[in-house]
Amino acid sequence: MLCLLATSLFAQNPPPVYGPYEAIVFDQEYLQDVQVDDKGDIFLKLQPAHRNDQLTMKISMQPGGPYRKWFTGNEVLVAQENSGRAANTWTDRIQTSATYIEYYAGDKLFLHLKKVN
Repeated sequence: MLCLLATSLFAQNPPPVYGPYEAIVFDQEYLQDVQVDDKGDIFLKLQPAHRNDQLTMKISMQPGGPYRKWFTGNEVLVAQENSGRAANTWTDRIQTSATYIEYYAGDKLFLHLKKVN
């Protein structure tokens, strides 16, 4: 429901921008914030209630796929931090040249970034 609310809010206001990315989906139930550093590394600050969720990521050059393979050879990257995260800290660093990045907690898409720069 919050994703739908966030999506409808983006229709009235521009989507939030993080470095070269804009958030197509940003679910505040799961996320506090997103940060992109000058090297292009993307970090998440999860809500405390979701800091122990198992996160997975998918990347593509087009919306909705086809999905590219990560350095692991798999289309889905499982976050290494899934073993536990401190509350209110920047975690889950990734870097990719892909245009679209999808972040999931289980089957729930909670962040979808699109490279615009």
